[in-house]
Amino acid sequence: MNTITKGIQPERVLGFFEEISAIPRGSGNEKAIADYLEAFAKEHGFFVRRDVLHNVFIRKQASPGCEDRPALLLQGHTDIVCEKNADVEHDFLTDPLDLYVEEDWLAAHGTTLGSDNGIAVAYMLAALTEEDLRHPVLECLFTVQEEVGLCGAEAFDASVITAKHMLNLDCGPEGTATVSCAGGMCIEMEKELPQVPFTGEALKVMVCGLIGGHSGGDIHRYRGNSNKIMARLLYSLGEGISLISINGGSKHNAIPRECEALIAVPCGPCAAKKIENTAAVIKEELGEEDKGFTVSVAGVDAPATMGCAEATRKILGLLYVAPNGVLAMSHHIEGLVDASSNMGVVQTNENYIRVIFAPRASMESLNNDTETKLHLLGETFGFKTNTLSRYAGWPYSKTSPLRDTVAKIYQEMTEKEMEMRAIHGGLECGILKNKVPGLDVVALGPTATGAHSPEERLNLPSANRVWLFLKKVIERMAEQVSA
Repeated sequence: MNTITKGIQPERVLGFFEEISAIPRGSGNEKAIADYLEAFAKEHGFFVRRDVLHNVFIRKQASPGCEDRPALLLQGHTDIVCEKNADVEHDFLTDPLDLYVEEDWLAAHGTTLGSDNGIAVAYMLAALTEEDLRHPVLECLFTVQEEVGLCGAEAFDASVITAKHMLNLDCGPEGTATVSCAGGMCIEMEKELPQVPFTGEALKVMVCGLIGGHSGGDIHRYRGNSNKIMARLLYSLGEGISLISINGGSKHNAIPRECEALIAVPCGPCAAKKIENTAAVIKEELGEEDKGFTVSVAGVDAPATMGCAEATRKILGLLYVAPNGVLAMSHHIEGLVDASSNMGVVQTNENYIRVIFAPRASMESLNNDTETKLHLLGETFGFKTNTLSRYAGWPYSKTSPLRDTVAKIYQEMTEKEMEMRAIHGGLECGILKNKVPGLDVVALGPTATGAHSPEERLNLPSANRVWLFLKKVIERMAEQVSA
């Protein structure tokens, strides 16, 4: 196989990364990568188990003399986010990723790179086949559908796991160890928009130019949410407005950047002026990151029907008052968001309006509180509300032998202190800790940028240093005697 990373360290890791980059593996399309992993395990004589969702678990026996050492679990997910530039022809169901190296960075032409979390897959495959690596029992868990709700980890039968120590390889940058993360859920609301004959004038309102971001990692930046802004603009028009349609955002866990609404109003120029005035106020309120924010209003051809005024008012009312953004900050860790909610998606499907929220919290009690509020809000405004999925958080543990080992090795190798951090994003660690009582977990990874976008890039020197670090942790675990 001709590889673009030949001669670049860590060469074996990057060789595996290139192999899996030829396999389409967007969320929900992980069968082919599971076939590859299962064949890999059988070829090398490793224990392998695969479930109906295509989670794959591989176990390699300990090096001679290390049989009594505590087993170590390595974990990451096989699925990737499928995003591409508009001018790029790429079918994520069939086409391999087109990788390239630019200076110290690995990237893909016009698409996501899939280093989130392909680098974990490559690290695990390299660890399982590294001949000179002295190791305890190595267990590797390759989960699926992480990017759409941590579904693979939630469904995985963890009774096969024997390890009590786990390294999650899905959380950089280099030099940091994640030791706590938020739990979260996906809540859907839906309400019928009964139709009446069209009257008045039809307008198209567009909210554009917001920067958006991740609903966990960027929520503390207080960036504009296009769905919330649209609700404020339209609610400001008062009683005379009728909704025709409203659509904003595509992923529940992304802060939406754009929203489009078609509305009916008695007087088009009057409504446009009100919207423009409100937009000017909102622009002053937004931060520098959202300096590209714009609102446009234009007349359009009138449809045959529009939503009734009563339902319109209730729909806009819910969108206007629904909790969004940071809800609570931590009392224990400076700068850490304790609870948040993101109105990620608003859709019009025929005569129904669908709204999807992604609440998060570091404590289950805070998630319970937000969930109750959203269900109560839906009931108040006449929406049918369902909690579609929910995953556990990962509370900080006061004692963690694995955390101590990782920190000590990093100090030895770099003469620097490893940064220990808690994040507001979601990882599979909390789910797996709940499934495996007493599991000691640390999450780490190399430096990468632009995750979930065509700008995604993996820093190659960092990938090599983290590989050397990972091998040292595995070898140190082979020296420790089971309790």
